Amino acid sequence: MNRLGTLAGSAVVLALALAGCGKTPPFATPTTPTAPASSASVSPSAPPTSAKPSPTPSASALTLAGDGIADLPFGTAQAEVVKVITARVGKPTTSMQGQSCELDTGSPWAETLVYDDLWVQFSAKNTKKSSPRTLTAWGFQLNKALPKPWAMADGVPLNLTFNQLKAKYPAAKYINLGLGDGTKALELPNKLLFLGVGKPEVVRAGELTLCE
Repeated sequence: MNRLGTLAGSAVVLALALAGCGKTPPFATPTTPTAPASSASVSPSAPPTSAKPSPTPSASALTLAGDGIADLPFGTAQAEVVKVITARVGKPTTSMQGQSCELDTGSPWAETLVYDDLWVQFSAKNTKKSSPRTLTAWGFQLNKALPKPWAMADGVPLNLTFNQLKAKYPAAKYINLGLGDGTKALELPNKLLFLGVGKPEVVRAGELTLCE
């Protein structure tokens, strides 16, 4: 749990960032929605004069995309995804598993592999630990530059404010998560989702709901 706590700047962002299909990650403190947060209120900010886009993914990059990882779509068997990642970056820093929402005894079993500030989640279709799991979500904590060989799909910059992201991608949409702590969620057209309180703290993709 202590390791999980370093992956986000707030409990709500942590739960949303690490959750597959909005379920609270194994061993993380669950959060309950309160009054809906305003998803349209954004403070003005300076133009992204110094923003640098992420490098264009090369053929050898492990691309983090809105539909999966390294050209492997969500729903790909865990063994296949882990094999590809391990060949390039080695074993995970840590891992955790358990039912994806401790408040719901019927929630599926999930395993989350953590590679420093990046996590990858695999979920089963039932509550059994022995059941096959598939890729359901991933997320990256925006407190450092994305290390190689990871690369962001479409060269999306990771150092912009919410306002700057919205200006760069006019078709991006704010999602009202129904949270009262000020967490914002901005989804780009390519399905990358930026989450944070005040500023983007996490970029993620895949299933997202709340554990309540």
